[in-house]
Amino acid sequence: MILALFFLLVSLSFSHELLKEVRQEGNCTLVRFYFQDGSAFSYEEYEVYREGEKVPFQKGRSDALGRVVFCPDRDGLWLLRISSQDGHGAELRLNLKAGRVEKDHRKFESYQRVLSALGYLLGIFGLISLFSRRWKK
Repeated sequence: MILALFFLLVSLSFSHELLKEVRQEGNCTLVRFYFQDGSAFSYEEYEVYREGEKVPFQKGRSDALGRVVFCPDRDGLWLLRISSQDGHGAELRLNLKAGRVEKDHRKFESYQRVLSALGYLLGIFGLISLFSRRWKK
């Protein structure tokens, strides 16, 4: 029963996961955001920052296909934040070198959030159990 509930929660959390696809188009970087069912994360606000800067290099809204395109003026680390009013969003760090995106392999990024949520739930359950036992005495 608990295992089935766990898998249900994991599958529900992945269904709302915002996926991304990064490509180089000439000197520009194209990032497409979409959900698990293929629907685009369209017309949502985004900001692009150079490493260490607080003023955005570029800001705007994703297009109808959920794409954000920016043309960096130098190599280094870039930060792309995109979010919607309903709370969905992503923060993507891109390491650009000679106009190319260096791959950052974070295979467990999705699982990390699920495991964190599970940890919080278990912690809350543990605290409730602890307090309920103390009150019964």
